[in-house]
Order: sequence, then structure tokens, then C-alpha cells
Amino acid sequence: MRPSSNRAMHAALSGWLVGMLAVGPAAAQSSLPLRLTPRAVPSAAPSSVTVVAIPLDATARTEAARLAYWAEQSVARSGRLELVRLSEALDAQGRAEREAKAAEGAQAMKDGQAAYDELDTQKALERFDVAAKAFEAGDLSRGFGDFVRARVMKAASQVANGENAAAQLEIRAVLAVDPRAQFSSNFFPPDEMAFVDKERKAALAGSTVALTVRTEPVPAQVYVDGQFRGVSPVSLSGLTAADHFVTVMAPGYELEQRRAREGETALTLTPSASQRALQAITERIVRKPDGAERDVALRELGALAGVSQVLALLVQGGTGTAPVQVTGLRLDVTDGHNLGYAVGSVPVGEAMATGSDTFLSSLVGADTARLAGNKPVTHFSSGGGSNRKTMGYVLMATGVALLAGGIYFGMEASSKEDDFRRAPQTSPRAKDFKDTGKTYALVADIGLVTGLVSAGLGSYFAFAGGGGGSSSSSPSKASATPSRSRATPPPSKAAPAKSESLDMPPPPKGTKQVSEPLPMPPPPSKTTTPAPAKTTPAPQATEPAPAPPPARDTKRSRDEDAAQREEELKKRREEVERQRRELEERRKQEEADAEAKRKRDEEEKRKRDEEEKKKRPSIDEDDLRNY
Repeated sequence: MRPSSNRAMHAALSGWLVGMLAVGPAAAQSSLPLRLTPRAVPSAAPSSVTVVAIPLDATARTEAARLAYWAEQSVARSGRLELVRLSEALDAQGRAEREAKAAEGAQAMKDGQAAYDELDTQKALERFDVAAKAFEAGDLSRGFGDFVRARVMKAASQVANGENAAAQLEIRAVLAVDPRAQFSSNFFPPDEMAFVDKERKAALAGSTVALTVRTEPVPAQVYVDGQFRGVSPVSLSGLTAADHFVTVMAPGYELEQRRAREGETALTLTPSASQRALQAITERIVRKPDGAERDVALRELGALAGVSQVLALLVQGGTGTAPVQVTGLRLDVTDGHNLGYAVGSVPVGEAMATGSDTFLSSLVGADTARLAGNKPVTHFSSGGGSNRKTMGYVLMATGVALLAGGIYFGMEASSKEDDFRRAPQTSPRAKDFKDTGKTYALVADIGLVTGLVSAGLGSYFAFAGGGGGSSSSSPSKASATPSRSRATPPPSKAAPAKSESLDMPPPPKGTKQVSEPLPMPPPPSKTTTPAPAKTTPAPQATEPAPAPPPARDTKRSRDEDAAQREEELKKRREEVERQRRELEERRKQEEADAEAKRKRDEEEKRKRDEEEKKKRPSIDEDDLRNY
């Protein structure tokens, strides 16, 4: 048997180790905010935000697309956020091409106005025509007003050149698509102004044409002559009998635009390069709309779109004309902090324009403050987080109880050892002391080992497994119904510098048997000698000990997965940045080519004028006398 002093020392060391295991993670966690890197002072520029509306069922697809439009309008009206359309952010090449066309049109308008002021009306006519064509090739949902102004100035230049018939045709075409277009008396004489009034009245009186717009394969926002008209399919009436400009857009697809007359027009959307990535992110959110994976997926979407915030609207459709249930959150892409959160109902159809204003304003009006230690506020169901903490506390309590039992039986074994030494070695009483002491020693060893393992695992689950995170703020007052999900802290492994947070891995295999009561070993055989009695319990007592390594392996694999995801996000950001640089270089090259072409055209025109002057016959004195 071991001496009583050694056993008491082992018991004291075991108690000290258990205390360190239990208190150490909590102490380290409490000091964690002191090691956080201070946040940089935000710049004066507004944060960029994109809006994504995700239908949680098939009946909400159309209403989700309509709600996304009104959310974009709410962001634009706030004045504190820079709106980036998701359809444009995911189609960088198409966006760059449309922006180049808009810049070309703006420059042509500037040149045309300068030529008109210098009374070079022929050049002005050419430049205004170029501007109109450039605006038409761009995004008319944004630039329809510029397109109309270019055509108005084109008609003004035709009037100045004496081309009254062509000017009247242009005026009639402009008023057919925009009866409220402005014509200034500074550019049009009284006769032409009278013609404008006459054609305006005729256009308003003849607005009886119907038009239906359909899109495939998904519902899309529909703009007709620069005005939002709803989500496809859209049936319109009261239009003029003329060519109208139809623009449709949907996230993950390229913008489609065409002219359409009376009847039905169908447009097929072309998937953009990021359509598959958007679809994968959306499917992850639909599977767990109240889980931590939702915020992780939204952060990936923000990185893909190149914005700092994401305004997400999770829409669940009602029956018939019943309002849709919406969960809205505005999320910081950096660390997942919920800057805004609200749950409520929104009316459908035309009533959505005004019925959703209060709900959307609560999401973009102000930012939710962070928790102590600059920790992010989150709003999602914890899943098994609280259960893991509860299991951790139970394991810690079980470990302490086992250690206390081990210490008690160790002290009893020491007492039996002293009695055995004092009793005659050949007496039955000494033999009884020996057998009882061996049993107590075995139980003490098992209790100490299993107690250490149980307390260690309990500390891991209770503290390192996701405890001590942030709590949620109460839902916005705009919510019509209480929040169905409880705000829970993000996993402690997700620091603000990382691009995503990870769920806790499942408990390592083989650890369950540690929390189960262990059977008492059978009494040792009477034929054994005292010497082996000290060593035989060792293999049995140390059997549960190998349980922790799988936990470390799982933790290591989780860290590797996190690093791999971080690397993938980094590569994705670099790829997006590279594409942007290429598009910017291509745009600059196109501008340079256009400028060079313009100069060549001017030079060729100048040469032609000189050649025409040379070809004109000169009138000599004989011709004058004959005349």
C-alpha cells in the first residue's frame, strides 16, 4: 500500500488541478475583451448595403421580390447608407458596361450643350443623338430621365437647324413614352410650344393600350419607361400606342431591356456568373432560417457582393391576401453584428408600399449598440449551445463528486493501512484490513481518474464550447409579433477579425461513458499478495483517460476548417477585386478608343470640307462678263 502522506499529497494535487480546470477557462474568457483589437474609427463615407429578400416558401416569391424594392427605397431615403443593388453587385461586368454607357451619354450631353451655346447646332444635333443612344443602351431604370432630356435637346437642335418636320416627329415620340416631359421656351419657339401642348393632350387622351410583361425563370422587378410597375407577371393598362421601354432585373441574373408595344412580351433572364453562389447561399438560409448558419451565409453574401452590410428579409407567405410574415435583420459583414432586427407582418400587393414603411424604417433608421467588450449582438436559435453548457456543468459537478469520493476512499485506505501495520500479520483481523484497504484504494484511484476526466470535459463544454457570448437585444418596436427566435451568443472561436463563425462540433466519441457510473470492481482474490494489489487497479483506472484526445482532434479539425473557409473567402474577394480592376481598365481603354475615334472623325471631316472647297469651280472674269 501507499503511505498515507503520499496519498494525501496526491489528493491535494488532484483538487488543485480540478480547480484550475474549472476556473481557468472562465478566467481566460473574462479577460478576453482586454485582448481585442480596438475598432478603427469609422470614416465619414456611408456604409454600403445590399438588400436580399429570401422567400421561405414558394408562395412568397413574388411578394419577396416586391418587398426587396421597397426596402431599397427605404435605404435610399435614409441618407445614411449607400445602396448597392444586389443584381448589379453580382453582375460586375454588366454593371461596368452600363456605367460606361451612362458616362458616355453624360459626356455627349455636355458636348452637345456646349456646341448649342456656340450656335453650332449641327454638331449639337449629332452629340445629342449620341447621348440618347448611349442612355438607351444603359440602365433605363435609372437613366430614363436623362434619355428623355437628350431626345428633347435633339428636337431643339433640329428646330434650330430648320428641320421642323423631323423635330415634330421627335417631340411626338418623346411625349408618347413620357407625356410629362418638359420642353423649355428657351429652346422652342411659340409655334413648336403650341405643337407640344397639342401632342401632350393627345397622348394623355389616347392612353388606352394594355401591356403584359412576363419573365422566366424567376419573378423579376419590372420597370416600364423608367417607372417601377411591380414584379412579373405584370399587367398594365392606360399606356400610349407607342414603343415603351421595358427593363427587368433579378438578383443572380443579367439585366434585360427591350422595347415593347401593346399585348404581351416575355423576357428570359440570363444567369450571371454569381448565380450559383447566390443560390447555394439562399438554400442554406432557407434550411435554417433561425440558426447560426443564416448569419454565416449572409456574411458570405456580403463578401461576394463587396458591401459592408447586408439587409436580409426572410419572407414567409400567407394564404390569399393575408399579410406575409417577415424576419428582417441588417448585418455587419465583418463579424455578424446585427445592426438592426425586427419581426412582423407586412401587407401584400399595392398596400405594401405604405404598409411596410414602419417595419423597414426600424431596420435602417439606427444601429443597435454592441454588447460589453465590443461583442456582436446576434438573433438566432442556439440549437444545442445551451444543452452543451448544461451538460458541461453536470459533468463538472459529477467530476467534483467523484474526486471527493476518491479522496474519501483514499483516506479510508490510508487508515486501513495503519490498522494493518499495527495488527499481527498472521491474524484474521490483519487479513481483513488488507482486503478492505485494497478495495478502498482501487475505488479511490478510479474516482480520482474519472473525476479528472469528467471535470475537464465539463469545463470544455461549459466554457470553451460556446459559453460567455453575447445576448440579444429586444426586437424592434415595429414588430407586430414577438420574436420567435432567442438571441444567442456567437461561438467564442469567432473573433471579429474572422470572416465567419463556426458551430460547435459534436461531442467527441467515447466521452459518454465517462459520465456514466462505473461498476465496483469485484473483491480481489485472497491468494494475491500485498505487492500486486497496488498495481492491478492501474490498467482499469486509466481506461477512460484516452477520451480527451478525440476532443483535441475535433477542435484541431474545426480550426483547420475555419482556416480553410477563411482562405476560400479571401480568394473569392481577390477574384472579385481582380475582375473589378480588369473592368476598370477595359472601361478606360474604351474611353481612350472612343476619344481617339472622335478625333479621327473630326480630322476626316475637316479634310473632307477642305477637299469640297477645292473641288468648287472658281468664277473667272470671262464668266462674269458673259453673265
